[in-house]
Amino acid sequence: MGAWGAGPFENDDAGDWVWELEDDTDATVITAALGAVIDTGAGEYLEAGDANNAVAAAEIVASARGRRHPGLPTEATVWLDAHAGLVDRQLIDLARKAVTRVAESSEARDLWDEAGDTEWGPYIADLITRLR
Repeated sequence: MGAWGAGPFENDDAGDWVWELEDDTDATVITAALGAVIDTGAGEYLEAGDANNAVAAAEIVASARGRRHPGLPTEATVWLDAHAGLVDRQLIDLARKAVTRVAESSEARDLWDEAGDTEWGPYIADLITRLR
């Protein structure tokens, strides 16, 4: 995973994912990213790419609720300005469940733990709070 920070868009996976979001008109890209995490069974290893994409998607969901992350890429801001109304209670619940899964057990968590990072965990906890 190429990452230069603990923020939701500070890794290669999320950077690529945002390009997909740019052309999305019905939130299917967000739903797919979150669903990939939810569909990974509890006993299965959650890969970093899926985890990073889900965190980015969840940040879009939280941002659509008026709690915009200051590091949103331009493409995400443009999407939110046009489509924030697509984010409903069901998508918010899906985002919260996906991020909780990432926080509990994922390659992304393992990588940040191994790196001795102190920013990722608090960021994820804050994201979950903003999704309530």
